[in-house]
Amino acid sequence: DPQAQANKWIKKMEGKQLKITDFSAKDFLRQLENAITFGTPYLLQDVEEELDPSIAPVLNKSLLKVGTREVIRLGDKDLDWSKDFRMYLTTKLANPHYPPEISTKTTIVNFSVKEEGLEAQLLGLVVQKEEPALEVQKSKLVVEVANGKRKIIELEDLILKMLSETEGSLLDDENLVTTLQESKETSTAVTKKLKVAEVTEKKIDEARSGYKPISIRA
Repeated sequence: DPQAQANKWIKKMEGKQLKITDFSAKDFLRQLENAITFGTPYLLQDVEEELDPSIAPVLNKSLLKVGTREVIRLGDKDLDWSKDFRMYLTTKLANPHYPPEISTKTTIVNFSVKEEGLEAQLLGLVVQKEEPALEVQKSKLVVEVANGKRKIIELEDLILKMLSETEGSLLDDENLVTTLQESKETSTAVTKKLKVAEVTEKKIDEARSGYKPISIRA
């Protein structure tokens, strides 16, 4: 995250409840303990390629079952694990190399901004200033298209799950037949909406393209 795009996005998404710290802070571990217990989001910024071993239990999700509680041992403390807890780590390194013991236990996202991506961001800012209604419509459509595609994937996963769990003849399973019919209708409706949204999005993009020279120059 050399341009701090991830930091900005995480702070905006999580809001005031986000705990922000780094390994150089004396109380970073205490803040982590509180975040785990109370289920608040936690951002460790400016990390290097080597991470402090004290957070290894969190990366490993070394949880213990104590009655109905889930507990994690951090240092010499047993902490109640909140399912609402979320941890983010960001680095300013442009091309970090993390060993398997880190990369396999985390989701690594590259937030580096290339020229094309920067132009797109600047174009959005220009259009937002000059034609705010157009940019609002564009943002809304992006979300609708993403939600529609996710809905189709969820329906496909549900059908596959039900097919794998069905015993005997598929036609005798009324629940499966009903779900298949409903899924087909929902999928058809979502697909139609996606086609309309994509056509509308192209028209919006054409209108936005008039401001592209400004973003390129910027």
